[in-house]
Formats: sequence, structure tokens, C-alpha cells
Amino acid sequence: MKTILTILLFVTFLLPLPVALSQTSAIDGFSADRIAAQRRWEEQFRAVPNPQSAREHLRRLTLHPHIAGTKEDYDTAVYVRDQLRSYGLNAELKEYEVWLNYPNTPSVLELITKRRQKLNVHEAVVPSDPSSSHPKITPLFNGYSPSGDVTAPVVYANYGLPDDYEDLKKAGVDVKGKIVIVRYGNSFRGVKAKVAEDQGAIGCIIYSDPADDGYMQGDVYPKGPWRPVASGQRGSVQYLFDYPGDPLTPGRPAIQGVPRLKPEEATDLTRIPVQPIAYDVAKTILSQLKGPVRPRGFQGGLPFPYHLGGTNDVKVRLKTDMDYKLRTIWNVVARIDGNEEKDRWVILGNHRDAWVFGAVDPNSGSSAMLEVGRGFGQLLKAGWKPRRTIIFCSWDAEEYGLVGSVEWAEELATELKEKAVAYLNLDAAVSGVHFGASSVPSLWKLMRAVTRDVKDPKTGKTVYQQWQDRARETASEEEGSTGGEARIGALGSGSDYTPFLQHLGIASTDMGFGGSYGVYHSAYDSFHWMDQFGDPGFRYHVAAAQVWGTLAMRLADADGLSFDYTDYAGQVREYFSEALRLARIRNLAGSLNDKAMTEALDDFAKEAERVEQNRQDAIRSSDRSKLAKINDALVQAERQFIDPRGLRGRAWYKHQIYAPGFYTGYAAQPLTDFSQALDDRNSAVAKESLERIVEAIKRATKTLKQ
Repeated sequence: MKTILTILLFVTFLLPLPVALSQTSAIDGFSADRIAAQRRWEEQFRAVPNPQSAREHLRRLTLHPHIAGTKEDYDTAVYVRDQLRSYGLNAELKEYEVWLNYPNTPSVLELITKRRQKLNVHEAVVPSDPSSSHPKITPLFNGYSPSGDVTAPVVYANYGLPDDYEDLKKAGVDVKGKIVIVRYGNSFRGVKAKVAEDQGAIGCIIYSDPADDGYMQGDVYPKGPWRPVASGQRGSVQYLFDYPGDPLTPGRPAIQGVPRLKPEEATDLTRIPVQPIAYDVAKTILSQLKGPVRPRGFQGGLPFPYHLGGTNDVKVRLKTDMDYKLRTIWNVVARIDGNEEKDRWVILGNHRDAWVFGAVDPNSGSSAMLEVGRGFGQLLKAGWKPRRTIIFCSWDAEEYGLVGSVEWAEELATELKEKAVAYLNLDAAVSGVHFGASSVPSLWKLMRAVTRDVKDPKTGKTVYQQWQDRARETASEEEGSTGGEARIGALGSGSDYTPFLQHLGIASTDMGFGGSYGVYHSAYDSFHWMDQFGDPGFRYHVAAAQVWGTLAMRLADADGLSFDYTDYAGQVREYFSEALRLARIRNLAGSLNDKAMTEALDDFAKEAERVEQNRQDAIRSSDRSKLAKINDALVQAERQFIDPRGLRGRAWYKHQIYAPGFYTGYAAQPLTDFSQALDDRNSAVAKESLERIVEAIKRATKTLKQ
């Protein structure tokens, strides 16, 4: 006997569609006789997510701080699992034992001048945000900082990147044996710790300067969305650019029976204590520094001239006391088996753990995931059966270094390389109204097509129109820019697509709605902040779920997968042209075989065009046998950019086109090893790296030909 819900959905299925999304409107990858049905299923899905449900999910997920490995973290895993089960999805917990740290006691930070002054390592209570007084909020600390107790003169090193230390040397300031204070921004915090360690510093303090995310950006919380004076940024200082995941099991899953490194053998862990602070505390330190006045670019937003310090009359004591041990983390994995291609997987992933409450990062994405799951559950009850398998993954311990996703990807590596169609990531899904996306170029057209079919809640335009309008506004403000089309970024690192794309070669996307977000990794990234500033009506949570779910449906149901490698060829050619320009400036071009690269790209582009034409022909003729071969080639072509030898000095990263740079942090450094060699002015390494890229492009071309 049908339920009332099923009957209502069936009636909805029969209703006519709005003119804007008519049944005759083409969807790339679908044969003409399947477009109308696909349109109806997608419209049914997009009608399910709603603001009230999304709001309640976020409220529940942000009731308590839930750092990875804690009871509260486990409770969120059970909530997500049970919600997905209630929607009719088969959901289970997947455990790993990984190396994590919590602070035993709050860090000790003392300013030593003519007297000792103990400095604060806690965030202030905001009366209008009741969660900010929660007793389980941890003091400010950094994931994977070691324990330590050091006292030394202080040096201000700006953003803590190599060029900043060069400026210090020019000013006659040496950081060896000293404690550096650096500001957040321009790179991942683990890079700042690594550079400080390499420069001989014995400790590192990181603060959020008001110029970057505080009062110089706008009103601060609770009056506005920006970082208040007594707020700090927690976060991991793992050397993510070396390898992510559990530090003791690189390249292997953290499960029973797998050999583990000793902590001192892990190359992705810093050896110097690192401590985050708020900018009111940073002001106390920086205002006391003497030595040279800061070089150009070092001045932040505090109301005095910054000095570099390094003198013996201003010292700091930094003591960190960490509790390191193997701790259990919990991924939630749910699946909807495919009706025809069960062994082809479309994977949606979002992490769930947070440094405190994590309303934006990551639980706006978790809320969206549950709304997608609810939508798919209702479609299943109405008779929908996806062609390919859809897998939902709620990752744990992402904040420490993508740990949950990396361990799962390493454990299932062989199966994933064979079966995964694509990985669709959502992290901080909503902090404002401006849509943005990053993706491998083969999925650009699909991303743009999906956003054309989802309404922007604020303007009533499509998400794509609003995205494109903003891109044009931004382009018109930039001198010399001629852009206008909504630009899709390159994938670097810093979220859970990393193991899928850069370790295994699985085509990946990332997306979200951004805005004025100054409470990142603080106690104020709370339900109250979201309700007041991020998404007051929770309508963009709905839009995020609609885009994400529609993207998954297109990949799960298409006759011919909407991968287009002509865009890939064009983008790599653009990267190479820019790299060659830099090589000429640095007098390195003479040793490079640019002809081989150009020919490889020409062949790749030609083959991509041929496959695209064949795909379209096979879709029109509904040639299922031919489409199966084309789909396999399109999926496997991305795998060919993987070099089993890995990147130079970073074997875990294997993708020859996309990876984070050594110093870029989250940002991508396309043609990674080649670009780094040019930065290092090393012609021999540049030549070898380019040869490996050419080989990878040829492998991808061969796969498309076959």
C-alpha cells in the first residue's frame, strides 16, 4: 500500500514543469528520450531541501564543540548516520585509529620585558552568543604542535613565508634561536611553522591581524561578521604539503595490522611549538618590539608602526603541553546502489569535525549533505533508481589534516581507482551569498550547466547568472582584466578532495557560497553567527544542497558522462604558456623541450575533440556499448595524470598537473614540479619535471584513443 508521501511525489512527477526548465530543454549526456524524465526527477529532488530542515540539522550539529575523536564528535557521527538511515539509505560508521593531540593544559604565554606578563590563550565570551560560554570550548591551540617550553627574543616575520625572511635578513634581523610571531594569511599555517623551523626559530606564534579578517574589513562580531579583538584561529600545523592523513601511516590506512611510524619518524610534523593567539594579545607583544621598523608590506592593522624586534629586552616564553595518543575517529558512509552500473561510484563528501562548533566550517556542508540524503530518499520511495552507485561520506578529523578521507581513500585505493567516477566535495558550504567553485577542467561544463538549473535565493536569477554577474563586476574592477565568464578555480589542497584527485587521480569538484566570514576556526563560528550573518534564512543551505545533489544526479544517471577534456587541454596549455614566459624571464627556456609539450598537448586536444564528438553521436544513437567504452575512457583519462613515483620529494602527491605548492598552502600550483623548479631556477629539475608531465599527457591521450 502506497504511503501518502509516495502518492504526493508521484503526483508531483506528473505535474508540468515551469517554462524555464521545460521538458525539452537539453541536458548534456542524456539521450533525447530520457531528458524529460531526468528533468522531472531533478525538479522533484530540488523541491525537497528546505530552510527549516537545514536549520534544524545545523542547530543539532553545533550544540557542542566536537573536535575529532571526542565523545561529542562521535555523537555527531551517530546523528548523521541515523538521519541518513531514516531517509532509507544504508549508512554505517567506519572507524580508524589515528595520531591526534589535544592540549593537556592551556598553553603558557608570557611577555618578558622589565617584568613578566602572562598573556591570554582563551577567547572571550560574547553575551549575545550563548554558545561562546560553553564549558567544553578548548583554549587556543594548534593541531599537531608538539609540546615544548621555550624562552627567547621575539621577531615579527610578517606572513612567515620565505620572502619575508629574506626581508628580515636584509634588515639585519636573524631569527635563529628566537621565537617568531607571524600573521595568518597568504598561505597555510603549517607552511609558516615549517619555514620558521627551517630558518632556525625555536617557536612560532600565529595571530589574526585585523587588517586581514578583523575590524579593517568591517564590523566585528557580534555587531558584524568579522573577527573580534579577542578571537584566535585554531588549526592544524601538519605539513600538509608533504603528506596529509594520519602522520604515522603515510600511504597506508590507519587500521589494525598496518605498520606505523614512530612519531619522530613522521616527516609531516613540526618539531617546534606553535601557538595561535588573538590580535589583542598580539598587540601586547608587537607594541613592545624594538629593532628596525618593518619593511614595506609588513604593516598590519594595529594602530602603531610595526617593528621587527629580535632584541634581548623583549622576550616571550611559550610553553605547550600536548596529550598525543592514538584516537578513534568515525567516518559515516552511506550508499545507494546503482541499478545498472553498481560498480561505478559517484562520491559526495563533507567533513563533520570542527575545532569548536563549526557552523560554517564544516557543518553548513553537513546540513546540506543531510538535505541531499533526504531528497534522494524521497526519490527512492517514488521509484527513482540511479544508474550508478551514489556514496555519501561524512569525514572525520579533516581539520587535523584530511585524516578521515585520506585513510578511507588509502584503504579502498584499488577499488576506487577502478570504480570511482568522480568525487564531489562540499566543505564550508555557506558563509554568504556568492557562489564559487573549483574543479578539474573536464567537469567545468557540467558545473556550469547544473548552476544554470538552480535558482539563486536572493536574486531570483539562476545561481550561474548571479555567479557570472559577480565575475563580470570583479573583472571590471581589475585593471586590464577582460574576463566575464564565471571562473572555476584550480584544486590545491586543504579539503577532502585531495586524496581523491592528487593521490588517486579521480576527477573532483569543490564548491560553496562565500561571504564576509571573519570567525574561521574560532568559538564564534557558531549557530548564532550563521543565523545572524552567514545565512539568516537558511536559503543558501538549500541552494547548496540543490546544486550538489543535481551534480550527483547528472553523473549518476547520464548515458554519456559529461566530461570534456578539450577544456582540460586548453587549461594545461594556458598553464604551460605562463610557465614558459617565466622560464624566459629567468633564462631557463633554452634547456626545455617546449616542442614535445606542445605536440603532446596538440594530440591531447585533438583526441579530446574526437572523443567528445563520438560521445555526442553515441548519445544521439543510444549506442549503449559504445557509451560504456567512452565513459570508461573518460573516467580513466584523469588517472593517467598520476605518476606512481610521486612528486619530487613528496611521493604521496602523484598528480602531475594539480597539487598544492610547497609554499602555497591550500592554493594549487599547476604543473607542480615544473613550476617549483622554475621558482628554484633549477633547469635540470625543470627539464625532468616537464618530461614527466609530457609522459602523463601522452598516457591520457592514449587512454582516450583506446
